[in-house]
Amino acid sequence: MRRYASLGVRPFGATIRQAIMQANSWTEGYMVDVGYTHGFYPELTPALLRFVALLGGIQAPDFDRPFIYFELGCGNGYSTTLLAAANPAGRFIGVDFNPAHIRNARSLAQEGGVANVEFLERSFAALAEMDLAQADCIALHGVYSWVGAESRRHIVEFIRRRLKPGGIAYVSYNSLPGLGQVMPLRRLLTDHANRGTGPLPSRIGQSIDFVRRLQYAGADYFRTSPIANARLDSIVGQDPDYLAHEYYNEHWTPFYHADVAHDLAGADLQYAGSAQLIENFDQFTLSPAMAALVAETGDQRMAETVKDFARNRGFRKDVFTRSAPMAAQPDLEALLGRTRFALARPRGGCRLTEKTPAGDLVLQTDVYAPVLDALARRPMTFDELASASETAGMTRPRVRQAVFGMAALGNIVPALPAAGEEARWTAAASFNRAILARPVDAENVMLASPIWGSGVALNLLDKLLLIGPRRHDDAVEHALKAWLSSGSRLGSDRSGVSLQETRAMIDERAAYFLGELLPFFRQIGVAE
Repeated sequence: MRRYASLGVRPFGATIRQAIMQANSWTEGYMVDVGYTHGFYPELTPALLRFVALLGGIQAPDFDRPFIYFELGCGNGYSTTLLAAANPAGRFIGVDFNPAHIRNARSLAQEGGVANVEFLERSFAALAEMDLAQADCIALHGVYSWVGAESRRHIVEFIRRRLKPGGIAYVSYNSLPGLGQVMPLRRLLTDHANRGTGPLPSRIGQSIDFVRRLQYAGADYFRTSPIANARLDSIVGQDPDYLAHEYYNEHWTPFYHADVAHDLAGADLQYAGSAQLIENFDQFTLSPAMAALVAETGDQRMAETVKDFARNRGFRKDVFTRSAPMAAQPDLEALLGRTRFALARPRGGCRLTEKTPAGDLVLQTDVYAPVLDALARRPMTFDELASASETAGMTRPRVRQAVFGMAALGNIVPALPAAGEEARWTAAASFNRAILARPVDAENVMLASPIWGSGVALNLLDKLLLIGPRRHDDAVEHALKAWLSSGSRLGSDRSGVSLQETRAMIDERAAYFLGELLPFFRQIGVAE
């Protein structure tokens, strides 16, 4: 077990840079006959991307003033629309080739009253030729792995033409070596599905069943490939629409980070860090021996490749900047001082222990808890945290270490400035009302937080409690009635749960919701 009194983080950029100096028809590589799932991806959040750049010691754009944001391959537009609702100062443009996706996205924006978002039905080839506004941020989630080489060239060219100097690009993708054992599995699944007839979702099911039988028959591939075994197990029971895009796409390619970084260098992009914050702190994700080997490389791309081998990473969430200058230390201090932070979960749910690739971590309470206690009162800028009563006696470097550590462990998130909050509350509330008014037919919903500038996940039961009465007994009765009418079950297999047991479980959740979650939701702007 590894115990940390402090993160030992050299100021900002040292942690990242200085330490190492189908469907029946396929159209341009896009699947258009099967719609993608409706989801939100928090890594797309502008405030988070800016914080990643700040950790890398990079002068990043502010997103509390008017900005332009593109999401390429936006799917049904849930992420783009939610971000627009939570960041009304920005203009958001979602792009997708699938006409059904664009129709759904436009309908969602209209339903939620989100006026600062628009959607374009375009291929990447057509998009690259359009005369569009210069962007402060361009984001792609997973798309880079799902399209062919020509489309990837168009993506890079679009970024080269449209991303402002100093702007941010987010590119996530399937990666190697983590998916090395999965590539043969994916080939077998798609070859079987392509030999069949009928709708793709049914062929997907048939292909999974066939490969499952091969696994059960004792095929040596599965016996000697534990990652492939685990991946097949995880595929079973997943949404066929998600599987169609993730595995059965015509172009499905995992990449080494060095190759993606080389491609994006054609758009003057330089790697800044990972949108998965903990991965920017090697002491949390690498053993000391691994970290020493990474330090030997002396080259950023090679270092990231070695890290991927150390972690056997199968998916990367990379943040790049375009010709952005490294900030001088006084400027970094000023940038951090203005950065606002908020709790990412109720104070009682914040953890000071975590299982990580580097081992079981235990962070000392007297170092890290004061920052959490201060943020439990209200969101604060770093300067405010450094002078809060809870952090009295802590030096500014110690507060910085605590903030970075709590962000890495997911206890706090970068937030939007207090300025403009009223407009954000109004825009987010309109979107959230529309989402909460939808029929009770989904396990999870995502609401817009005007504090985070991002999305907040609610399971179905919490949604029912949020829209219900505030008195405990009334809340339980309301949620129970709605739960039973929806046909849902608590847990993964609750078909035999009695009415009394169901009521008891809802009663327990209602006590937690009303006592801890509801005050937290009010603080981050998703409840009145």
